[in-house]
Amino acid sequence: MKKLIALTSALFVTNAMAADLNDIYQLSLTNDAELAAAKAKRDAGDYQVSIARSALLPQISVGATSYNVTAEYEGYPKSELDAISYNASISQTLFNLNSWYNYQAASSGGDASDLEYVLSEQQLILRSAAAYFNVLRAKENLDTAQAEEKAVKRQLEQTQQRFEVGLIAITEVHEAEASYDLSYANLIGQEAALDISYEALEQITGQRFEQLNHLQADIEFSSPEKAVDEWVNAGLNKYAGIKLAEEGVNAAEYVRKAGWSNYAPEINASLSYVDGEQISSGVVYDGSTTTLALTASIPLFAGGSNYAKAKQAAAQSTEASANLDLQQRTVKNNIRSLYRKVQTDVLTVKARKRATISSQSALEATETGYQVGTRNIVEVLNAQRNLFSAQRDYANARYDYIIDLLNLKFFAGSLGEADIQALNAWLK
Repeated sequence: MKKLIALTSALFVTNAMAADLNDIYQLSLTNDAELAAAKAKRDAGDYQVSIARSALLPQISVGATSYNVTAEYEGYPKSELDAISYNASISQTLFNLNSWYNYQAASSGGDASDLEYVLSEQQLILRSAAAYFNVLRAKENLDTAQAEEKAVKRQLEQTQQRFEVGLIAITEVHEAEASYDLSYANLIGQEAALDISYEALEQITGQRFEQLNHLQADIEFSSPEKAVDEWVNAGLNKYAGIKLAEEGVNAAEYVRKAGWSNYAPEINASLSYVDGEQISSGVVYDGSTTTLALTASIPLFAGGSNYAKAKQAAAQSTEASANLDLQQRTVKNNIRSLYRKVQTDVLTVKARKRATISSQSALEATETGYQVGTRNIVEVLNAQRNLFSAQRDYANARYDYIIDLLNLKFFAGSLGEADIQALNAWLK
């Protein structure tokens, strides 16, 4: 109850104040539909193991039989005979390779369901972080678009005033108007992008947020410390997607063996007991019968279905092996690509930051030149556009680094809740 009250209180705080990444992630754990579906699939996989195991365990049944026989013999009046008896039976499989291999395949499938859930948990970390930082990205892009629209509008007004007093030609007014129209169209697009990013955040949390904590400005981004081959080896050994594919190979191999075991003999033992009134040859008698049976059967021909099932299972085993190979190659490629991207992101962030500083200086110099008549309006508008473009690029580069680093850890099999807490420390 205390935990429920604490969670409810956290929801009120989240809606009243700016939420951080940890708030978003915790809400996603309880409200995300994809994770809930993965959990249900995991539970269903556990039950499938029990179902397959049942074929190897004793089968017990009890019942009752009621008889009503009408007897009519020539020369005798018609008569009705009523009787009731009770029965119980137990059977046990002694040898059935098909059931055994199907149980082993189901066990591998149960392990696969557990791994799918683990993979879904890690994907939720990715999706939660991506949704959160996409909102921050869209918010910064909108702030830049608003500043650009405001600056270009002010420049347009000044240009119109200069034209009215005869200092410039009408073409410069047209240039300023065109620049303003473009900045206003970009502003509308950025407003829509922010709304869409908030919708994506609501989809995984079930909550609507209006404010989020922002990324600090003084964060130092660094390249991965370990060599790329260490990341690759970690991914091949720890990534849940590869482990899932390995379980798929194991399950397919057991299914293949189960297919060929349809030709193997089956041995079963059974014990039955019947007690009560029974009818035999029109005579009712009271007694009990105990039957112990040991049966063996060898399937010889089933219309070709056993052969087809065996060949189908063999093809599915080959498919599972190919899927495992594909997963391993994909992980290697993704890790190497992401490792290089993270390294590049670090350099890009630094370069973009320097570009904003130089673009600001260039704009100030161009505006000064415009005031004294050595620069024209086109040069001023271009300098403004370069500055705002540099600011957008710098913001996007920082978020690209975060998302690429999380994806690198994801494919390396090391992504966890601790990464959420580490990123949370970068917010304010």
